[in-house]
Amino acid sequence: MLLKVLHGKKHWLYHRFSTILFFPLALWIIYSLSLIPEITHENMVLWISRTPNYILLSILIIISARHFQLGIQVILEDYISTIKFRDFYIKLVNIIYYFLAFLGLIAIAKIYFGVQL
Repeated sequence: MLLKVLHGKKHWLYHRFSTILFFPLALWIIYSLSLIPEITHENMVLWISRTPNYILLSILIIISARHFQLGIQVILEDYISTIKFRDFYIKLVNIIYYFLAFLGLIAIAKIYFGVQL
């Protein structure tokens, strides 16, 4: 099911809440990646293979994709006056949100669980 279009106070609260959750995760990923001596494919696979990194990275993907979706929805609501087009584009952004979050989670799950193609 697609996300409902949020309005007013509820939308504002969700957007601020996603920002509050995103900020410490962004600091964590910057700090955590700075500890890696060299950014190579092997080191990144080892980094993602650690359970805390996998869990926090999964949360970061979900929250950042949701934050993106909420921000784009505000822009669409503000600048597209035709309701039919606005609703279409908001639904399209919701689909993109789910798709990007799903792809990100699948990508790191494949690394974490060692799935080879």
